[in-house]
Amino acid sequence: MIRKIVRCVLLVGVLLVMAAPVLRAQEADPFRIALILWRGETEVEKGFHDYFTSQNIPVVFETYNLDRNMDAMPGILETIRRDPPDLVYTWGTGITMAAVGPHDAVDPARHITDIPVVFVMVSAPWQTGIAAPQGQTRPNVTGAAHIAPLSAQINAIRAYRPMDRLGVVFNADEANSVANIADLTALGQEMEFEVLPAPLGDGDSPANPEDIAGKVAELAKQGADFLYIGPDNFIGTYRDILTGAGFDNGLATFSATELEIRDGQAMFGLVSRYELVGRLAATKAVQILRDNVAPGDIPVETLERFSYLIRLSAAKRLELYPPLPLLDYAEIIE
Repeated sequence: MIRKIVRCVLLVGVLLVMAAPVLRAQEADPFRIALILWRGETEVEKGFHDYFTSQNIPVVFETYNLDRNMDAMPGILETIRRDPPDLVYTWGTGITMAAVGPHDAVDPARHITDIPVVFVMVSAPWQTGIAAPQGQTRPNVTGAAHIAPLSAQINAIRAYRPMDRLGVVFNADEANSVANIADLTALGQEMEFEVLPAPLGDGDSPANPEDIAGKVAELAKQGADFLYIGPDNFIGTYRDILTGAGFDNGLATFSATELEIRDGQAMFGLVSRYELVGRLAATKAVQILRDNVAPGDIPVETLERFSYLIRLSAAKRLELYPPLPLLDYAEIIE
């Protein structure tokens, strides 16, 4: 009887020792993550949140919403410096550039240098200087890009219809848009198509949504085969004006980002699923917070697989029905 009691006591002791790390983990303070957002929470943030939930990692999210007003950024950064979180999450090129600066011109007085930063929705991290060149790293910065390779996008367009001229209305004040135009133009020489750029804004005056319809009409006169929406926050905001002008001029719109198809009237696109981009960023945040991996040792990446989306209502309106082979793998949105 005594032996049984001793064995029970020993067994309980072993179980308590085994459970101790779990108990400590449950009692530990949650990680604090500051999210700096452009237009409130999106499906990207849903994926980011859900990953922490799926991994049972306690975390508190402190959300700062710019509501499309970059003038609020200095105040947000000052608040974060006064009470530093464990990690900062930045949405988009403009916010990320304001938060961390270009890799070769960091100003500790203005930029975050001593807190890990994970960015999302930066379409051209290397071209804009947010990511360091190959072979170099940024000690406190990593992130998840979201744009499919441009060559894959062009092939996706041509899988729907032949394309020789691609019309692009873009905000000339957004670095990511300017970089995208440069890359598209260079690719056009290789893949034998012409980019027809239609910039909005000129540095002295900001982009005006009232100019979008006129730009689309000009592109139609120049013989554009399709309109192209790249990673451009301004065009994303006024996407319905662009696609509406496209309908008026018989031009279908291809989008490199998901929102303009799911929540707009762009006809088709090759895109990263926003929720998956958020989950990819979350894996990087977890490596930093839980596994103590330095941000500079975590590569900036994009997803390995992309989704081909077709909005059928837009195709019907333009009488541009998808080729049958596309229906084998495209996601059709009514």
